[in-house]
Amino acid sequence: MSNKKTERAGLYLIAVFVGPLLIAIVMYSMREHLPSLGSVSKGELIHPAQPIEAISLNSNQQTVFDFADFDGKWTYIVYQSQRCDLECEAALFKLRQARLATGRDSNRVQALLAYPNNQQFEIDQSIVDRHQKIKVGALSELKMSAEVEQAEQLESGYVYLVDPNGNLMMKYNHMATSRGLLKDIKKLLKISNIG
Repeated sequence: MSNKKTERAGLYLIAVFVGPLLIAIVMYSMREHLPSLGSVSKGELIHPAQPIEAISLNSNQQTVFDFADFDGKWTYIVYQSQRCDLECEAALFKLRQARLATGRDSNRVQALLAYPNNQQFEIDQSIVDRHQKIKVGALSELKMSAEVEQAEQLESGYVYLVDPNGNLMMKYNHMATSRGLLKDIKKLLKISNIG
């Protein structure tokens, strides 16, 4: 009897140590076929992140927001092909709330409202007044890195997140909440040594 108990205990020990390893190997080899558990981010990840080589923004005040201004800051870009409507205003409000809610890290985050350069309309001064920390202007140049095969085209009404190294990495639709924006940026600020 003691011999059978010893054999059983040995089999249990092998199962305890080898079982999880076998399960991990099977799950790893079947990862393409397993359902996704979803992502923890609230925005849509742009994979791979797309390096922006150049960006210029001409504003009414004759100031130019250039690529160097990304240096060290996480940048939200609200891209509008038309005048800033209610959805656009809501996005700007959400960004302002999320940026302010980051507290002492708020200086590591900036926002930018960009229009296509071919649009011939004046930027509403009331938007600039309400959102004083936002940079506003016409996007005169957006050049993506040549190494990216399918470059992300900026879509009107979306909010894009650019990391401090100038990589377009996330996008949010108009349904994104300020809480979702805040969760993502707080997580990025916490784990990031840049920006």
